Amino acid sequence: MRPERVLVLPNPDKEAALSATNEIVENLRLWGCIADCNEIGKDTAKAVKSFSPDLLVVLGGDGSIIDVARCTAGSDIPIVGVNFGTVGYMAEISHDKPQDLKKIIEGKFHIQKRMMLDVTIIREDGRATSSTYPALNDAVLSNGPIPKLLEFELYANGILAHCMRSDGVIISTPTGSSAYSMSAGGPVLDPELSCICTTPICPHHLNNNRPTIFRGRTVLEIRNAKCRGNNIYLSVDGREVYEIGGGDIVRISRSGYTAPLVRIGNDSFVRLLNTKLSYRPIDS
Repeated sequence: MRPERVLVLPNPDKEAALSATNEIVENLRLWGCIADCNEIGKDTAKAVKSFSPDLLVVLGGDGSIIDVARCTAGSDIPIVGVNFGTVGYMAEISHDKPQDLKKIIEGKFHIQKRMMLDVTIIREDGRATSSTYPALNDAVLSNGPIPKLLEFELYANGILAHCMRSDGVIISTPTGSSAYSMSAGGPVLDPELSCICTTPICPHHLNNNRPTIFRGRTVLEIRNAKCRGNNIYLSVDGREVYEIGGGDIVRISRSGYTAPLVRIGNDSFVRLLNTKLSYRPIDS
């Protein structure tokens, strides 16, 4: 399908992305598209709904793609990232290869639907608070600015899976496995898998200190979290932060929404690892 209406979404904090916006919009119009632009921010979801695009072109890094994917979850509008960041693991197009964007406008692309997570906090009094948008990367339980050990229990489908003493835990999607989870020693997962990875942060025990991968339909719960002298926090994709009490339950499960990312090449998962994460480019 050839996209006809295209909305360009630059990251306002990246000068290079802003500078390239007008040229990209003009090129899209020359290629026969109805194109407009709107900076990524609080009104992104409103701008997308108002313009009703067939394609979203995100100018920025992985964080920009995450922001757009979260706030447009459920719309099924394809998202393509043009990398103006550092790694750009999720971005399909390099900023210096505008011809790749033309391929997409010509309909030469496919969609890769990335798993997302629903995050709900059930307070001690029974009230439930859900994150504003589903998570594309991860949900992270951690403590305050002065590191102190957390103690908590991790349940899978109501069964106790781990009793942990650590600086926290990262619960990630396959997409998010290449971010904070990888830095904490977790595995990098093929983004087309349906699974949830739990990676302890600096665990303080010899057993039970390894990452665990659960099937995608598993419902995970963090219970009985405590940390002497420190508050406990849950962050969702690094965008939303919630304070967690000892009697609260954090429930994380596969979302009914997915992030539809545009792909134009046939690069394998292994090749992507080599070119984006190993800093050791390989010959094509």
